Amino acid sequence: MPTKPKIIVILGPTASGKSALAIDIAKKFTGEVISADSRQVYQGLNIGSNKVTQEETEGITHHLLDVIKPDQDYSLHDWQEAAFKTIEEINKNHKVPIICGGTGLYLSSILQNYQIPKTDLNLRKELEHFTLEQLIKQLEISDPEILHSIDIHNKVRVLRALEYTLAFKASLKNDQKTQNCPFDYLVFGLDPEREALYTKIDQRVEQMIATGLIDEVKQVYAQYQDKQSHALSGIGYKEIIQYLDGKISLEEAENLIKKNTHHYAKRQMTWFRRMEKQGIKIHWNLAMSDIEKEINNFLK
Repeated sequence: MPTKPKIIVILGPTASGKSALAIDIAKKFTGEVISADSRQVYQGLNIGSNKVTQEETEGITHHLLDVIKPDQDYSLHDWQEAAFKTIEEINKNHKVPIICGGTGLYLSSILQNYQIPKTDLNLRKELEHFTLEQLIKQLEISDPEILHSIDIHNKVRVLRALEYTLAFKASLKNDQKTQNCPFDYLVFGLDPEREALYTKIDQRVEQMIATGLIDEVKQVYAQYQDKQSHALSGIGYKEIIQYLDGKISLEEAENLIKKNTHHYAKRQMTWFRRMEKQGIKIHWNLAMSDIEKEINNFLK
């Protein structure tokens, strides 16, 4: 029986240090990094998505960054298809694919091999006419369980969940169609102590604002006016847009970004714990020496 291609996965909540760990592993084991972040696929969304800089990559090749423009649609199906193709290319070059990110849906789509249909554009256009409140009410009827696992303030997230349950007559949370993963995988997780993580998140938000987040949002907002777009509805962008529109002060925007990011980190951990319950083995908070031992054994 032929052996499956091998992949390494680094996951954890935002600001936990995933990118740095992925780069360290790539340097030691001749790897390339595949981003599993639903914000970092957008061109021009750099500071707010905490996209790794060219200097920070330390010469390690990164994939699935800056894939599309902020006004373009990019579905889970699109990302999964691109990730599978990228893994194949990295393996062909005799390097180790390292998937790194905090978007649980992206990670699960690989590790649990989600069977995802192509987008029904007619259904999507119909749903886009509804308000966020109307979409939530419909989701409460169609798939109430998923409301606890997604950001219900994000219209795009709510719309996608509703789109799935209407198309499949099934719950995105409980009835996602899967198959065996086509890869052998080794998963490392970072789960810092909660207060330390929140402190790091707050410091990062302050740094983002100090290093040009407002100018970045101004530039993107001037070019792409649709506030409901997936790109501009993300944390860090929607709050600064409220500030630019004169609805809140900069201090209020900063505090909202911090609070919303804290909540997002909690939701990320909820998703990862659910992955474990579904059979995904995650090695949490290992020392680098232990990570290297696990990888050496895995790659033999």
